[in-house]
Amino acid sequence: MLPKKYLQRIESFLSKSDLEQTIKAYDKERACSFRINTLKSTEQEVESFLCSNNISFDKVSFLPLAYTLERKDEFTLKGSNLFYEGKIYLQGLTSQLPATLLELKDGMRVLDVTAAPGSKTTQIAALMNNTGTIVACEKHQIRHDKLVHNIQLQGATNVETHKMDAIKLMTELEKESFDAILLDVPCSAEGRFKLSDERSYGFWTLQNIRDKAVIQTSLLEASIPLLKKWGVLIYSTCTLAPEENEGVISSVLEKNPDLKLEKIDIGDMPFARPGITSFEWRTYNSDIGNTIRILPSNLTEGFYLAKIRKM
Repeated sequence: MLPKKYLQRIESFLSKSDLEQTIKAYDKERACSFRINTLKSTEQEVESFLCSNNISFDKVSFLPLAYTLERKDEFTLKGSNLFYEGKIYLQGLTSQLPATLLELKDGMRVLDVTAAPGSKTTQIAALMNNTGTIVACEKHQIRHDKLVHNIQLQGATNVETHKMDAIKLMTELEKESFDAILLDVPCSAEGRFKLSDERSYGFWTLQNIRDKAVIQTSLLEASIPLLKKWGVLIYSTCTLAPEENEGVISSVLEKNPDLKLEKIDIGDMPFARPGITSFEWRTYNSDIGNTIRILPSNLTEGFYLAKIRKM
């Protein structure tokens, strides 16, 4: 049973239909999703494998190179050479969105602040055709090892990894030296709750949300000075908590008048909603509606995205 306080909170900022959709999604398993790694494979090769193994699939309309298939076929996919040779990467659909919003071009210098296990890092490498430089940070040894493993498996050769605290690293990096920054922050993970798995929500507390918001704000504030003028920063979480989403973005924008929230276009993605304008006692930045909330569904986990431009 989900915490009563949690249900009361989301009821206060979700419409009745969106609330019903969210609760329904918590009780269902999401479709398996993956993307093609263009550094090693092609749509033709991957689709040929799927068809030859009688695996039904759908191409995702709102994401390039993304596919979904039934969970029953995930085992076959994971046992294939496509998987073991890094020609595909199993990755949630919402997790694939941030990299596509960075306006990446060949030769760019990109910072991936909390990079493990490397899903977005390797996606960025593919989108830049292994050109430029990606600086990827992860402070925990096991997660850093996983990051390095995935970078090597996916054939990403333009990544420089750092096993250290992200804020410490950012104090040592040159100011205004990155064309784009990806900040997928640690969060309370409300978008990933599963009613069948108490471990997914058993840790939920308001204090955890507050603690995460402090960390998120610190990471975002440390990132801003590293971004070049006209550069893009994508901030993302997999939680529904306003304090970690609109609250963090509004707080940082108040202190940085040279930042602009740009409208996010993710095409015909279902269950996408604009950021909420207020929560409890607080009214958020007037442009907060340019950010995007994605409801949990049979295709997506709950997610939040903000696109920030330095002017």
